[in-house]
Amino acid sequence: MDKKNKKTKTIPQPKVEDIKTPGRNLWFWALGISVVVFFCYHNTLHNQFTNWDDDRFITNNTYLHNLSSENLKMILFHDITNDYYNPITMLSYAINYHFSELNPSAYYFTNIVFHILNTSLVFLLTIMLLNAMEKAGYGKIGNTDILAVLCALLFGIHPMHVESVSWAAERKDVLYAFFYFLGLISYLNYIRHKEIKWLFGVGLCFVLSLLSKPMAVVFPFSLFAIDVLLKRDLQVTKSNLLKEKLIFLLISLGSGIWTIYLQKAAGAISSEHQYNFLQKILFASYGFTMYSVKALIPFNLSSFYPYPPIFGSQVTLPVIFYIAPVLAIIIIVLPLYLAYRSGKDNFRVVLSGMTFYVFNLIFVLQIISSGPNIMADRYSYIPYFGIFFSLVYFVHKAFIKYPTYKIHLRVLLTSFTCLLAFLCYSRTLVWRNSETLWKDVIKKYPNESDTPYNNLGIFYYGNGDMENAYTNFKTAIDLHSNDPNIYRNMAVMCFIKKQYKESSAYFTQTLQLDSTNADTYIDLGISYSALGNYQLALKQYAKAYRLAPNSELLLSNRAYTYLNANMFDNAIADYTHALRIDPNKPSYYLYRGQAKFNKGVVDSALVDFMHTLTLAPQNDTCLFYVSISYRRINDFKDALSYAQRAQQAGFKVPDGYMDMLQQKVRGN
Repeated sequence: MDKKNKKTKTIPQPKVEDIKTPGRNLWFWALGISVVVFFCYHNTLHNQFTNWDDDRFITNNTYLHNLSSENLKMILFHDITNDYYNPITMLSYAINYHFSELNPSAYYFTNIVFHILNTSLVFLLTIMLLNAMEKAGYGKIGNTDILAVLCALLFGIHPMHVESVSWAAERKDVLYAFFYFLGLISYLNYIRHKEIKWLFGVGLCFVLSLLSKPMAVVFPFSLFAIDVLLKRDLQVTKSNLLKEKLIFLLISLGSGIWTIYLQKAAGAISSEHQYNFLQKILFASYGFTMYSVKALIPFNLSSFYPYPPIFGSQVTLPVIFYIAPVLAIIIIVLPLYLAYRSGKDNFRVVLSGMTFYVFNLIFVLQIISSGPNIMADRYSYIPYFGIFFSLVYFVHKAFIKYPTYKIHLRVLLTSFTCLLAFLCYSRTLVWRNSETLWKDVIKKYPNESDTPYNNLGIFYYGNGDMENAYTNFKTAIDLHSNDPNIYRNMAVMCFIKKQYKESSAYFTQTLQLDSTNADTYIDLGISYSALGNYQLALKQYAKAYRLAPNSELLLSNRAYTYLNANMFDNAIADYTHALRIDPNKPSYYLYRGQAKFNKGVVDSALVDFMHTLTLAPQNDTCLFYVSISYRRINDFKDALSYAQRAQQAGFKVPDGYMDMLQQKVRGN
C-alpha cells in the first residue's frame, strides 16, 4: 500500500452554531419569564375578596372551613357550589383555608403561582412543538428558545388573562390549564417515544383537568390539532388516530352531559334572556369576533360584558351584531386561505392553531346562555395559545423572509410586549375590591345592566354606606330589572330607612318574580307588622309556613307579631316552638315572658325572665320586666332592686317609678 497516497478520514470540525444544546438556557429563560409575570401581577396580592362569586366559592362556603372527613367527602364527591363539579379546585381552596383561613393574599398568591407555572409550561410546550415540527419536515427553525419566550410572554402577561388570576373565584382556570398543558406535553412525549405510559399520562392529566373545570372537555380536539400540526395524518392512519383518542372522547362526552345536567339543575343555564336561535348565533359570532380582536388589540376590557338591552318584547341590537357572522367567517377563512396560498406547511400551522382556538372557545360562546354576560375575558385563557403559537411561528417566518426589517420587527414586538405588560399591570388594579371592580364595569357599560349596580350596592351596604347602596339598587331597578334579588335588596334598604310602605311594595314585586322564597314572605310580613297591619302580616307568614313550616326565622317573627297584636297564646306557642330549635336564644325567653306577663301569668313569666338573665345578665329590658313582675305580685323590695339594676344597665325607667317603689318599701 502506498502510504503517501493513503488519506486519513476525519470527522469535520463542528461549528459552534451547529451544536444543539437543548435545555441549556431553559431555566434562565423560565426564571426571566416568571419574574416578568410576577411583576405584572404582584399588586394582586393586595386584593380583597369580591362579591362576584368569591362568597359562594370561598368566604361563605362552610365545607372549606374544616378538613373533616364529612367535608372532604362533600368536596370530592358533590357539587358544593351549585354551579358544576370541580372537586380539585374546591380542595385547593380548602387547603388554602386550612393554612391561612380567609386571608385573601394567600389565595391570590396561589393563583399567581399556578399562572407562572402555566406560563412556564407554555414555554416548554412551544419549544417541544417547534422541535417536533423540524422533525416533521418544516425545515430548520432557529432560535426556538427566543420564539418560546415570546409565546410564553404573550400568554403570561396578556391583559385578557388577568381575570383568571386576579379573581379568587377563578382558581379553576389556572388549575385546569395546569393539567391541560401538562397533558399536551405528555402527548408530545408519547408521539416522540411511542411508549404507552405517556398516553396514560395524557389521560391522567385530562381527568385532573376536567375535575378542575369542565371546560377541559375539548381536550381531545386539541390533540387532533397537534396531529395536524405534526403531520401525523400522513404517518398514522386516520382510524388509528381516532382509536388512540377514543377513550378520551368518551370521557369528554360523559363529562359534558354530566356538566349540562348539573348546570340545568342549578339554574346556571340561563333562561332570563328569551332570545331566539338566530339572535344567539349573532351573539356567538359577536363573542368570537371580540375574542379574536382582543387577542391582538386588548381594548375596553371589562369583568362583565352585558347582553344588549331589552325593551319590552323587543331586543335592540347594534349594527355590529348583524355583521359579526360575516366578520367571524372572515377571521376563520381568510387566514386559512392566505396560508393555503403560501404553502402546505403554513396552511397546517394556521389550521392547527385555528382548530385549537375554535374548539377551546366554542362551548363558551353563549349559544346556550349560562349567565348575564355575553362574553368573559377568562374564557380566552387556554384558547389564546392557538393564536399565540401560530403568531410566533409566522414571526419566525417573517424574520427569514424580511431580514432587512429585523430591527423593525424586534422593536415592534418589544413595544407590543411592553404594552401588554402595562395593560396587564393596570388591569390587576381593577380587581382590588368590589367597588373598583363594579365601578370599572359601570364606566365601560353605563346603564346597560342591573348586575353591576346591584353588586356595587351590596358592597356599599356591607360597608355601612346606606345612601350609596340605596342609589345603586334604585338604578338597578330603573333599568327594568327582572331579578327578584334586586327588588329584595331595595326592599331591605327601604325597611332600614323605615320606609315601610315602600319596603312592602318592593317585597311584593319580589314575590311577583319569585313566589317560592319563604324568606321573602317573612320579610313582607315583617314590613306589614311594622306598619301595624298585623292581619296582612299574618297572611304572609301563613304563606311562608306552607313553604318552610320549621323556619326559625318565621316562628320568631310571627311570634313577635302575635305579641304586638295581643294574641298572647299564639305568641307563646311560636316562641316555645322556636326554643326547641334554639334553646339558648335570650330574646325568645324574654318575649315569651312578656306574652305570659301580658296574659297575666306572672309566675311563669318570671321563670322566663330569670332564664333570660342567665343567658344575658345585663339585658336592661329583661331586668325592668322582672321589676314590674315583682311589683305585680307586691314584692316591692325585689322590684326596686331590679329596677335599679335595669337603670344601671341603661334602661330608661319611667319618671316616678323608682320613687313609688321606694315609698312602698318604706311603707312596708
